[in-house]
Amino acid sequence: MRLGLRKLSLPGLIVLLGTFALLVSACGSTSNSASKNLAKSQVLNMTWAGGGSTDIVTVDPGQAADSGSIPIVNMLFDGLVVLDKNLKVADWGADKVTTSTDGLTYTFHIRPGQKFSDGTPVKASDYAYAINRSDNPCLQSPVNYYLWAIKDAQTFATETCTNGTITGAVQTLIGDSLVVDDGAGTLTITLAAPAGYFLQAMTYSTSYALEQSAVTGANLGQDDKWTNNLAADTSGKATGQGGSGMFYIKTWDHQGNLKLAANPNWWGVSAGHKPYLTEVDFKIFADGDTMYNTYNSGTTYDYSDGIPAAQLAAAKSLPDYVTAPYLLVNMVAMNWNIKPFDNLDARLAFCEVINRDLLNTTVSKGANTPSWHLVPKGMPGYNPNLTGPDGLTATTGDIAKAQSHWSAYLATVGGKAAPIAYSYNVSSAASKLYAEALISGWNQNLPGANVVSDSRDWATQLAAEQQKKLQLYRSGWIADYPDPQDFLTLLYSTTSSYNDQNASLPAADQLMAQADQISDPAKQDQRMQLYNQAEQLLVNNVAICPLTQGANYYRLRTYVKGYQQDAQGSEPTTEWPNVYIQQH
Repeated sequence: MRLGLRKLSLPGLIVLLGTFALLVSACGSTSNSASKNLAKSQVLNMTWAGGGSTDIVTVDPGQAADSGSIPIVNMLFDGLVVLDKNLKVADWGADKVTTSTDGLTYTFHIRPGQKFSDGTPVKASDYAYAINRSDNPCLQSPVNYYLWAIKDAQTFATETCTNGTITGAVQTLIGDSLVVDDGAGTLTITLAAPAGYFLQAMTYSTSYALEQSAVTGANLGQDDKWTNNLAADTSGKATGQGGSGMFYIKTWDHQGNLKLAANPNWWGVSAGHKPYLTEVDFKIFADGDTMYNTYNSGTTYDYSDGIPAAQLAAAKSLPDYVTAPYLLVNMVAMNWNIKPFDNLDARLAFCEVINRDLLNTTVSKGANTPSWHLVPKGMPGYNPNLTGPDGLTATTGDIAKAQSHWSAYLATVGGKAAPIAYSYNVSSAASKLYAEALISGWNQNLPGANVVSDSRDWATQLAAEQQKKLQLYRSGWIADYPDPQDFLTLLYSTTSSYNDQNASLPAADQLMAQADQISDPAKQDQRMQLYNQAEQLLVNNVAICPLTQGANYYRLRTYVKGYQQDAQGSEPTTEWPNVYIQQH
């Protein structure tokens, strides 16, 4: 998922997850409440980062793409499978998954007793509808790529939609690669080719169950206004409409206040997983510094969504300071379709001139780990032998090499560089300082480069990225699941809808495609080697410019028990039933 405002400056604690084995585990159970000394109020109050806005980008599971929206979407909707606290695939909306011997067909057996928040039963056809909608060209989802392992999904997503009418060979996936049997309670999905990452990709919100009657508006609710139907006061529904997760939207004013209440119709209640929390209330701040200072100055809030870099040293000694592993890479993206970055020498110059160590110490206060990697340490497929472009190993960069590349580029354009705008999210003092440091380094060390600042709120920045219109910008990626496919193919294959910088390396595409299709556990070493080769090609050609890897940190009142974010920076769906507030 894209890194939004949340936790932009991260400390360097990383733990190894070990070799990943795809295991399907059962969901856990809530322990007895008698020994927990529960507080009278089980309302969790959380500060949340809005990135220049007092609202989140979306709660549409078919369109959510950033780290501010996805954790909330995960609370409102259920998937067929989810990731547990160890980032292993767990049964959820499906209580059993069977696979054909050729690895092409997956049958999801829908868990009985599921209901949407308004009490309407959840059926296999509701999961099929959601998947088909996410991939439908009329929705134009920025995250449909998670579904493209499914047969005909890529073709369907790229057909033409005009005023709700699809032109093309594939009109729907339902009845094609999605076969529904509501009587038997099964959804059978056929893949285009074996995919070693498929079940992990199905944990993304593009396949979460969605109540069809809640989705209104043109082009399958593309404008996102239908999500107001999720609130409790719509159509007289006491517990909202449309969502199937353990929480529903109680109130949402789009001005900084979002309250989620426990869903009494959620299947887990009758299955022994009733949450202790009755409500989770989010206060969304436009500015990260204000958010943290608000938490720090009183006891109104139970959680602070990150800590500014300047405050990190002081926070480490506090009893409510928490740090956790984080599979995150921070990067600078250069659009291959916009000059000067259509030229390899220009991209190399801008990437090699950056002193990652200096940025980390002066701006991020030592919070990050400088790195040339696209696949972070702690992930299967991490390559300890990877180098930067031109064989660079030092993360201080190389000004001489950068200037040589810049001179080579200038020679091709008569000595005059194209105008350059660096776009970034104006969300905190730290993000502004980071932008200023990058711009200063480029302008001082690359003669003739005139990089100017282009600050935006997060929603505007994200929309421009998704439209592939930004020229030069800071980006970040958090693991959706622990597989190199999520950090490589998903982001940098030529056809990926996530390839917002328009990078195109056919040789890397071929290597990644080979690796993606290896599902045999006995051939995982071969698979990882292919990804390693692809990653080195991507780095050498600056498909994107890696900067740092980080870990997660936040503050959480000591009386909040059972809340521990995973390596994605979120409370795992499987663990929310175990979160409670102790008397204090």
